[in-house]
Amino acid sequence: MVWGKRRRSLWDEMKRMQDEMDSFFDRVLQRGPWFEADIGFPMLSGGESGDLSNYRQPLADMWETDDEIVTVLEIPGADKEDIKINATEDGVEVKVEKKEEHEEGDKKGSYKLERSYSGFYRYFSLPEGSDVEKIDASYRNGVLELHIPKTGKAKKKVKKIEVK
Repeated sequence: MVWGKRRRSLWDEMKRMQDEMDSFFDRVLQRGPWFEADIGFPMLSGGESGDLSNYRQPLADMWETDDEIVTVLEIPGADKEDIKINATEDGVEVKVEKKEEHEEGDKKGSYKLERSYSGFYRYFSLPEGSDVEKIDASYRNGVLELHIPKTGKAKKKVKKIEVK
């Protein structure tokens, strides 16, 4: 067997471009003046910490059937109580925040308290006709599963336009 450099495919290049765009938008949304002001991004500013720099994007699979949209997210080490899910007709936000505190003290009056926040964050846009009122979420063994039913009202009328 000859070991050599792996050939890059079209999908590798598309994944690289997607990662680059995700990184760009993360930087823009975290530093922009609108991030804190709740203008245009209502779901992003609604959390306790507001800063998403310590958050990782969980691995996710998403597929669609005739009746529903299913999303599976890998969130290892999270407690069910730490998972917060917000949904609008436009999308679903999943945020898992882990807060850790470390205290040190001695008999001489010295005291040290350190806090850290980290977790997972993912936002999914939803297609028209998703019924966010009936989303079913379950969490087991580090896997969050969302079932988003469809209302069937997403069919848009198509009007043919004659070219003159």
